[in-house]
Amino acid sequence: MTALPPLDPTALGLVRPDAPGLARLREFLGPDGLRTDAGALEAHGRDETESLCFLPDAIALPRSTGEVSRTLALCHAGRWPVVPRGAGTGLSGGALPVAGGIVLSLARMDRIRELDLANLTVTAEAGVVLADLQRRVDEHGLRYPPDPASRESCRLGGNLAENSAGPRSCKYGTTGDWVLGLETVLADGTPLATGGKNRKDVAGYDLTGLLVGSEGTLAVITAATLRLVARPRATLTLILPFPALDAAAAAVAALFLDGHHPAACELLEEGAIAAVARLVPLPAALAGQVALLLVELDGDEDEALLDEAAALEELARGLGGGEALVAREAAEQRRLWEIRSKVGEAVKQGSVYKEADAVVPRAALAELVRAARAAAARQGLRAVCYGHAGDGNLHVNLLQGDLPDALWRERRDAAEEELFRAVVALGGSITGEHGVGWTQRRYLPLRHAPAAIALMRAIKRTFDPAGILNPGKIFPDP
Repeated sequence: MTALPPLDPTALGLVRPDAPGLARLREFLGPDGLRTDAGALEAHGRDETESLCFLPDAIALPRSTGEVSRTLALCHAGRWPVVPRGAGTGLSGGALPVAGGIVLSLARMDRIRELDLANLTVTAEAGVVLADLQRRVDEHGLRYPPDPASRESCRLGGNLAENSAGPRSCKYGTTGDWVLGLETVLADGTPLATGGKNRKDVAGYDLTGLLVGSEGTLAVITAATLRLVARPRATLTLILPFPALDAAAAAVAALFLDGHHPAACELLEEGAIAAVARLVPLPAALAGQVALLLVELDGDEDEALLDEAAALEELARGLGGGEALVAREAAEQRRLWEIRSKVGEAVKQGSVYKEADAVVPRAALAELVRAARAAAARQGLRAVCYGHAGDGNLHVNLLQGDLPDALWRERRDAAEEELFRAVVALGGSITGEHGVGWTQRRYLPLRHAPAAIALMRAIKRTFDPAGILNPGKIFPDP
């Protein structure tokens, strides 16, 4: 596919690097530390966001924070755009080099530097694959809970930049809730360390919290110190079927009100159920159901979890739900989780789609699904919804179907804007975990007042006065 035209860097006060500049980069990164071949440029011009592609001028592959610092100092002096990148698994275009320039890949910074059992922390570099980190701490009976769906390929730096979440955020929170300290480099090459291993620290502004979720626009994160907890001794997975969407949504609110704290609470509405049924054989008990809640419980004792599962089934039945499917053994749990984990793949196989990452207060889940369906229907589209009900965060997939491409793009954008207006009116936000990035930036004024956006822009200028870090992201065009 032909690359889309990038932003004009000169309009941003930037320039694209020239051959002598790239030669200087290669001097300290080494011959394998800077790539300009067509295959590498194409691969690093994409992420998992639809079919977008913006070609960079080069890919820098530093091996240390010192090399990141020298790279940024050179880019800052030349006013070259720089786009930090992990594994390219993002879904909002956050790692796309929309103004060309240098893609700064952290892939080779992949060491787990320290596992501190006395303080229950792990310090790892930005290029560590999340699943590798989780397996390492699991060997010691510990858990690092954040679990985005791409954990087998995504890298820690990207998780930190996007403040990634996933199903377990229902109980354990997002990536940012587990970060104690960061090793970063500012836009001009200045190293900056924030936080540390302390569990409490109110000495000045919370720079760690500010940088997590800043989408690579304020600094480049090169390493992080993370909190760990003991791995639960027991887990149990169940699916609660419902004949009505409102009943499933009511059950989500009711189970928390009743004092339950599930590790995960995932919703599939009927469009998602129909889609995944084409890939995964569904148990007979789920046939004809309009909504499903997949709930994961964890704790210390199997019997206690069985008692809690029985209580949840009784609660669901009181709202019109059907008989629960309960899985205790790991293989059985994986089979139930497959019903949820395969939905995205099933939707993608069925149609070209645009995924909106909407979040509302939990009590407004049913209204969110209805708003998505209505916005899609008004444009002749279909909407399929599923995701993290425990957080009020659903993935709304708008499907192209048989529409011609030009008409699809027009109607998709109209439906998406209508959806986000409805979401904000419900007290929600335009993104819960994927970030604003490139694809959602035009909707930022729906979520934030002009004064808030102006303050964010001022923070950006303070950290990055030349505007070289991930230009074109988060903020709408002035």
